[in-house]
Amino acid sequence: MKTTLNKIYKALTGRLAKNIYLWLFLGYVVFDMNYNNEHVYHRGIIYSPWYYWFIITGFLLQMTLVYVNNLWLCPRYLHARRYGRYTLYASVLVFIISLAYTIGGKIAGMHFDVDHVQQAGFVTSPVTKGWTFWDLLTDMQTYTFGNASWLFIFTMAWYMQDYARQRRAAEQAEKKQVEAELNFLKNQINPHFLFNTLNNLYGLALKHSENAPGAILKLSSILRYLLYESNTPMVSFEKEKEIMQAYIELELLRITDSEGLHFSVSADRSDYSIPPLLWMPVLENLFKHGTRIITNDMRGDFKFAITDNKLTISSTNNYKGAVQINGSKKEGGIGLANLSKRLELLYPKKYKIEQHKDDQDYSIEVKIDL
Repeated sequence: MKTTLNKIYKALTGRLAKNIYLWLFLGYVVFDMNYNNEHVYHRGIIYSPWYYWFIITGFLLQMTLVYVNNLWLCPRYLHARRYGRYTLYASVLVFIISLAYTIGGKIAGMHFDVDHVQQAGFVTSPVTKGWTFWDLLTDMQTYTFGNASWLFIFTMAWYMQDYARQRRAAEQAEKKQVEAELNFLKNQINPHFLFNTLNNLYGLALKHSENAPGAILKLSSILRYLLYESNTPMVSFEKEKEIMQAYIELELLRITDSEGLHFSVSADRSDYSIPPLLWMPVLENLFKHGTRIITNDMRGDFKFAITDNKLTISSTNNYKGAVQINGSKKEGGIGLANLSKRLELLYPKKYKIEQHKDDQDYSIEVKIDL
């Protein structure tokens, strides 16, 4: 039933229906004006069968003018910027329609007074009885001006419709490009996370840790989320919180002393929807860099909070300056770079990333206006 109603709605609001509404409205206006004129002047025009022939023929000529222009001349020549060809063919079209209008008026004038008829193009002109070439040219001057005006109006309408169509196409192409880039970035995050987690599991296996089976189960739940639930633009805060906590617990399994590590995940209400995995690069960075330093004072603080539609992701951890490898410095991985790219695509000009580091600590704060 719903599908049928949708089809009916589309049919009633579609392009064809709108064109039908337009011509029905114009027809109503013309017939109504002639009907009212008859009641005022009593010329008897509307009672002649030639009156209806003349009006209907006029509408058919007007429709020919409009649709030849908008369905053929404009798409073929104006769209291709072949303005000379368009001007030539449009002029010929106006001439032919105006000549046909004039001939129709002369034929109808043999049977009733057409000079007092409100016509389809809303342009009335006295029509002489002569049939010479110069008579035709003289009588069709007003019609030529009127038809050229109609052509201009509908050409402008075509331009606006074509501009809107091109803009929609550009927006759709841009949207698809953004979606493709976001999917690419998320696909980079997932293998990155998997690589690091498998390293952790490898360490637990080497130690024959009793925590290894639990870690595998946690990894399984996270991977299920990554594969089946995070491929949507937005996910619920509660689900993200659940996966975040599973990730934290999985990472903490390999740390013997985690008293200096603190994690907070909160929101002022539970019905928020957010892009998936924005937190992962920040949290992953804390565990990757903050826990690799051998120290009695292992410190790390992570906060994920949503308040008044504003998301804050912050992290502070121990930091040891960039390690020299083969004479060059190497810092971090692709995670934080990907986060910045994703935010630029998702929230342009609505986010801020601030980082600070010294010889002891590294901190990052991400603020997003949801």
